[in-house]
Amino acid sequence: MTNAPQRSIASPIFIVLFSFIALILVGAALLSLPFATHRGINPIDSLFTSTSAVCVTGLIVLDTAKDFTFWGQLIILTLIQFGGFGIMTFSLALLSFAGGSVSIKWRFTMGSFYNEVGKIPIRSLLKRIVFYTLTIEALVALSLMIFFSMRFPVADAAWHAVFHSVSAFCNAGFSTFSDNLAGFHDHYAIQLLVCINIVLGGLGFIVLDELVAIRFRIFGRKKFSTLTVHTRLSLVITGACIALGTVAFLLIEWKNVLQPLSLSQKFMASLFQSITARTAGFNTVDIGALRPNTLFMLIILMFTGGCPGGIAGGVKTTTVGVIALQMYNKFKGNESIVIWGRSIDRDTIDRCMTLVVISIITLSASTFLFQAFDDLPGNNSYLAAAFEVTSAFGTVGLSTGITPQLSDMNKLLLCAVMYIGRLGPLTLMMAIASRAKKTNIHYPKTHIMTG
Repeated sequence: MTNAPQRSIASPIFIVLFSFIALILVGAALLSLPFATHRGINPIDSLFTSTSAVCVTGLIVLDTAKDFTFWGQLIILTLIQFGGFGIMTFSLALLSFAGGSVSIKWRFTMGSFYNEVGKIPIRSLLKRIVFYTLTIEALVALSLMIFFSMRFPVADAAWHAVFHSVSAFCNAGFSTFSDNLAGFHDHYAIQLLVCINIVLGGLGFIVLDELVAIRFRIFGRKKFSTLTVHTRLSLVITGACIALGTVAFLLIEWKNVLQPLSLSQKFMASLFQSITARTAGFNTVDIGALRPNTLFMLIILMFTGGCPGGIAGGVKTTTVGVIALQMYNKFKGNESIVIWGRSIDRDTIDRCMTLVVISIITLSASTFLFQAFDDLPGNNSYLAAAFEVTSAFGTVGLSTGITPQLSDMNKLLLCAVMYIGRLGPLTLMMAIASRAKKTNIHYPKTHIMTG
């Protein structure tokens, strides 16, 4: 007698989804313990803080510096690091180092998260992810400690440096200062270190691996052409977002929040907010004092996010790049998208379009519910709501200052939005679709008038 093969109860994607939920619940339980806070914390706020940390968002309902003890801050930092690595990465690492074989299904799932993963052995990929993360975080932490030690005792400087280095590389935006990094608006070295860390964390591990492979010698056209199309597109869109965001912020806020600053400080503040708005959530200016046009521009940057295969949120730079190329080619009458001598396949274009549509629907529905749960004051209440929701979805963490005053229903809503934004709407759709029955029936085609 032979036993019939058993179907796997949980697909890799479902394991990832539920692993994040498990980590969030464990984090919420730990933050609820007496030693984690100075004055206690209610269950909704502990869940919100844990979700924000695991999803590397940075939205806060309590002051991380004042309301949490050192142990509470350590718990938050641990949740950020685990969230940054990704539960799936740790699951694969445990399976791999325990001697188990990584199934084809897991490799396919890894391929949907890390581009070109088929060319890299799983163990090698995991080792590189851990190596890059810990090395970059350690180097930036040591550099930050030098500058923090000029203002704080050595032990405090070391803690601030480690916390901000991990938070920046993981694109979390949590800070051990009550005013975030506003107190360092005139300290260019600290701002630049944080910016570099944010960009490196948001580029994605495959991009970092390629850059390391060519030893960062990409200044010539010949060197740039040796990179894969994915890496080149990621770098180009990232650079464009940073440059355009900096110029837009500088022009719009020149006579507003930037007015009291010197010329160099104005440029540094604009550069910093352009970089941090796409995924990190640190701030050196008062976000609540920004003009409506600036908030709208930041919403676009938060929606775009960072690059695939990394820690950043949003719909990703390559998605925006592919859609922009699709629109450009449609206007020119081209049937296919060709970039750097390579054509982009139809499946990639469809996935990008689907991701953007699902994301817009998610944001629209969430903003509608957000306003239904809380009646925000002011003429720009819809913009404030859209900003808060997009910040949660893009796992950014910027806020106009309304987060601590939100109702419990809106806090739970933002928890769901952060969770969806961290794992990606397309990932959730794949999880649902994996349960759907497939059929080989094909129906006759038809045409519908559009436009």
